[in-house]
Amino acid sequence: MSLKAIGVSDLEEVVYRALLRDAPATARRLGESLGLEPRRVSKAVHELAAKGLVHQVSGRPSTWRPAPPDVALPALIQRSERELREASSAVGPLIDEYRRSPRERAAEELIELCVGEDAVAQRFDQLQRATREEVLMFVMPPYVRALGENDTEIELLAQGIRYRCLYHPRALRETGAPMEVGRYLSLGEEARLSTAVPIKLAISDRSLALVPISSDRDGILTACILVHPCGLLDTLVSLFELIWARAQPMVSPDPVDRSPSYLSSADQALLSLLLTGITDRIAGRELGISERTVQRRLHDVMDAAGVENRLQLGWHLASQGW
Repeated sequence: MSLKAIGVSDLEEVVYRALLRDAPATARRLGESLGLEPRRVSKAVHELAAKGLVHQVSGRPSTWRPAPPDVALPALIQRSERELREASSAVGPLIDEYRRSPRERAAEELIELCVGEDAVAQRFDQLQRATREEVLMFVMPPYVRALGENDTEIELLAQGIRYRCLYHPRALRETGAPMEVGRYLSLGEEARLSTAVPIKLAISDRSLALVPISSDRDGILTACILVHPCGLLDTLVSLFELIWARAQPMVSPDPVDRSPSYLSSADQALLSLLLTGITDRIAGRELGISERTVQRRLHDVMDAAGVENRLQLGWHLASQGW
């Protein structure tokens, strides 16, 4: 476990742990036991004292004791959380000020190149976290991270940020993908399916877009461009809205306590997958059954519902509140 997240450096943590084991001690004694220069240890001790993690118990030479971890660390964590909240409250006004700036941006400021797998992932996360109202996305391989690992989206959906995502069918062909998409839908994501999705894309509040431009042999994104307000960004937003208007809605019903009696749990799982827009073959793969078994089960459900085709089945289940 590391204390970096609350502002304690690696060296400071090493010194603090040494004091927990052997206190009181001078900086010279700590340096000797750790094999470090007393000057470096002395600096680390004073940094720890400023954070409330150690205190001085005698004058010359200075002797130090650690503050109890169960007292000092929670206080430091609370201070860090308070500073983060204060910094977060300043973000919104700064973004508004930047967007209202009347200055004319140079061309190189409108299109920003970002290179490197970690840098692309960081930019994608930053773009989402800077959003105050809505994220628009084209979703298709390759990914910045695995399809079901966008914890930032889950966090922001819970905060009321709207996500509208257009999925290319290729995004649902990977093992586990339909289930992961269904999870996002159940948490509030609005999604549609379209073969017209041309590229990967993420847009924050119609004011910043991220467009991946290259990937490595393993399909990991390694470069992207950030598009700031300009004609290109307006075009990307218009393209999204045009495809969104014509795309097939994806739904993730919650069948709990609302399913007709003739639907078994296996039937519910199958229908939930098919309603996301995937094929019978992919649904069968997700459930570990053959495409023929999928079709047979669907026919059984249609017979039980008294309908003749899938469209009628969809309307029938919708009328049942499913």
